Amino acid sequence: MDQPGTVRPALLGLLKSAHGQYLSGPALARQLGLSRTAVWKQIQKLTAAGYRIEAHPRKGYRLLGGPDRILPSELSEILTTEWLGRPYHHLLSTESTNSDAIRLAQQGAAHGTLVLAEQQTAGRGRLDRRWEAPAGRALTFSLVLRPALPPSSAPQITLVAALALVHCIRDHYRIPARIKWPNDILIATRKAAGILTEMQAENDRIRFLVLGIGINCNQSRDDLQGSFRYPATSIAIESGAAIDRCAFLAALLATLETHFERLEQFGFAGLLDQLQEYSEVLGAQVVVQIGEKTITGKVEGMTAEGALKILTVSGSHEIIWAGDITRLTHPSR
Repeated sequence: MDQPGTVRPALLGLLKSAHGQYLSGPALARQLGLSRTAVWKQIQKLTAAGYRIEAHPRKGYRLLGGPDRILPSELSEILTTEWLGRPYHHLLSTESTNSDAIRLAQQGAAHGTLVLAEQQTAGRGRLDRRWEAPAGRALTFSLVLRPALPPSSAPQITLVAALALVHCIRDHYRIPARIKWPNDILIATRKAAGILTEMQAENDRIRFLVLGIGINCNQSRDDLQGSFRYPATSIAIESGAAIDRCAFLAALLATLETHFERLEQFGFAGLLDQLQEYSEVLGAQVVVQIGEKTITGKVEGMTAEGALKILTVSGSHEIIWAGDITRLTHPSR
């Protein structure tokens, strides 16, 4: 087995299949069709990539753990999606995965393309807010989507992505995550994730849409100190243990794919009840900033298209299609 690009994955597969037991150098060399020296060189390359491999002069080699990176070889082993997350562009560091994904989309990147960075240094949130992520502790990624939907449906895609994220956090970690309309995920009023959707469209169709998602996964409380509009938290803080970012990403991509397909096949109305069930703003007193305009009142529900219905303090009814909720209180809490 000496074809370029095949030896290292095959060697890694053998080490993984041993489940922490030693494999001798001669046995690995025989199975791979290599010399023992060539096996040792491939071991060194795996070690340089972040795999923890123990070498014993008599017993051979055993795999102790993988890198704290979401490498394509690691994600591909557990990814169950048909199209989402394929292909996958993995970056150690970038300013903004959304900017990278937009550039790829303009060059013709396929529907479902995933761009992920281990570290993001100048990420963007809504209203040009910054979202920076330390290396190896968050999930910061962007998806290129080419949905068969009109441009007016773009805000619904953001809401559906938020719903998928809430479902995934609740299902896998039993954490009561909720949606702060339209694009934030809160856990006990603290922000754990955010979504930024950017689009290029023509009059009647979306050319492409880039969905950027940032999730606080393994940050500590010290990591999240700072002046934020909303106090921040992470899944590790709320669950009490570090999470496997690669496994969480694979599960989230599968959940997102299912939700996107439901949206295209059955429309937004089929997801509206769940969006309201997991809404953090439903029934709350809010202050919404819309440009220079401020609206204060109680959130009564959502329209069939995903806009907020607000009963203002003056007694009028307002429909909010886009805005920033700057204050949120639940009188009963």
